[in-house]
Amino acid sequence: MRKTGFLLLALMALAGCGLKLGYRHFTGPVVPGKIDAVDYVVGDDRSVTFIKDRLEVTMLPMSPEALNRQFTGVSKAPDGFILPNPYTVATNPYTYGDWTPPGEDQAPTRFTVFLLKVKNYAYPKVRLNPANIELVSPNGRRYQALNLLALTEYYWPYAVAYGGNARKNFKERRDLLQRTMFADDMIFSGQEQEGYLVFPQLDRDVETFTLWVQDMALRFDFRDAAVETVDIPYEFQREVYYARTPREDKS
Repeated sequence: MRKTGFLLLALMALAGCGLKLGYRHFTGPVVPGKIDAVDYVVGDDRSVTFIKDRLEVTMLPMSPEALNRQFTGVSKAPDGFILPNPYTVATNPYTYGDWTPPGEDQAPTRFTVFLLKVKNYAYPKVRLNPANIELVSPNGRRYQALNLLALTEYYWPYAVAYGGNARKNFKERRDLLQRTMFADDMIFSGQEQEGYLVFPQLDRDVETFTLWVQDMALRFDFRDAAVETVDIPYEFQREVYYARTPREDKS
């Protein structure tokens, strides 16, 4: 009897806090925030492009579904897996592939990923170092772009005993990351470069944030040291809500 009374009191306390039984936390897709500056262009694909003369720097938020379509061959569990898990089957390093938690229709977000594209038709050469990029939210949360070493360490524990299939899956993930992440290279006049930026998963209380590209080098001296740089902020937002099921993305 005492246990029943305690349970009722706990439920009443939760209700008083505004929580509803059966409701869970969900987030909508990352989309461009309010942008008033004339040197930005928002695309139909939710991309935001900064334009300076004939230099274009584009940020495109990538959903897990889009990343799975991009890497279809490594986003599905091999035939014969009845209950696939996120550690041993699909080897897409950016998502959980087609794995879903029991009773769920979709997998959780593994990382916050953007596709970065640079088109340089304005300067002899430019350089954008991913280590100088971070996400900053109004409540003070900061998320630094993860490099290849950090992501390799993230997947290292999954390589059980570093042998057999576990070693193979680990190498596949590492090799795909190495090929597709945005590289810290000089981008010469007339060249275009693209690659993925990977950030930790956003906390639940983050609804708006600024993606800061800091110290992008535009001009250099004879030692290749930057003498002119630019900081580029990108505003993004997402819907954060509680519901029984996720809302359909109609955009």
